Amino acid sequence: MSKLARWISHHQVLIFYFLVFSISWPAMIMLFFVLQQNSALQALFGLIAAFSPALVALLISAISRPSPKTAGTPIRWIAFAGAWLFTWAVLLLHTWRVRGVTPELQIIIPVGLVAVLPAWLVSCAYSRIPGVRELFKTLLHPRGHILWYLAAILTVPSIQIIGAGITVLAGGEVSFEVSDMSIPAAFIFIVLTFLHGFLVSGGINEETGWRGFVLPRLQARFPVIVAVAIVWFFWALWHVPYDLGTGTPMGAILQNRILFNFVWAILFTWVYNRTGGSLLAPAIFHPAMNTFGDALPQTDAASALFLILTLAIILRERMWKKLAEDNPAVHE
Repeated sequence: MSKLARWISHHQVLIFYFLVFSISWPAMIMLFFVLQQNSALQALFGLIAAFSPALVALLISAISRPSPKTAGTPIRWIAFAGAWLFTWAVLLLHTWRVRGVTPELQIIIPVGLVAVLPAWLVSCAYSRIPGVRELFKTLLHPRGHILWYLAAILTVPSIQIIGAGITVLAGGEVSFEVSDMSIPAAFIFIVLTFLHGFLVSGGINEETGWRGFVLPRLQARFPVIVAVAIVWFFWALWHVPYDLGTGTPMGAILQNRILFNFVWAILFTWVYNRTGGSLLAPAIFHPAMNTFGDALPQTDAASALFLILTLAIILRERMWKKLAEDNPAVHE
């Protein structure tokens, strides 16, 4: 290992954040403030920004643990081909059924190219490079009980439905995005939005970096709550150009990034640690949060329930303590 590689290996978290922000912030600035009239370049810079956490984590993992390499096998190409075709289909269906754009040739081909990126990341579960394989293997070979993955999917919609019920019983009114859809249409909308999020918008593209790479390295040094706070701060900060570029009101930005991003950081860490450091758990929870957070009613009652749940998890999991060194959710 060269001196540079050794230095990177000893400063993985620092290098991760430096590279992610150096890549993603300029890309988001180009996307939102420079290239408004060029949709092709907007799409390119959007991909660069969105996938920067996963790609930087992959790069540092490969540099830090490059050997011993395993022999190449056909299974990685099989995994890539299956993931590529699945992702391509999901993105096309999302374009058609959610965004309302009929997939024509000039859309089908670029979408197929975009699908290469998440498919390649999924196939990294079978990478020859041990550092990369370790980072991605729990996408396809998850650890922990299936109940934690159900919690990752169902926590947000359950609380929002309960919150909506409390609001109605108290005499309030609720509204939500899929209220005007038929049940089959709403189901298709939610499934496609969730799968799109898992593949390219918050799932494996983000969580590979925030929870899959950074969190276990911080948990090796700090109590869980401190590791969560560090991840939360930079995760929230990472979204600033996006929030400003989409015209989100400053009050909403502060409430979302300071308060609710911390709530989500606790919840994502909860399922990550409970599954023994399985990347699949937060990669499911993140798009579930985005999907149901928009599709189902957002009420003050639900917000209060999320805060209560977060406090209960902090106390129940004793997050002020460090995890044991041999915990699989810890990475030296």
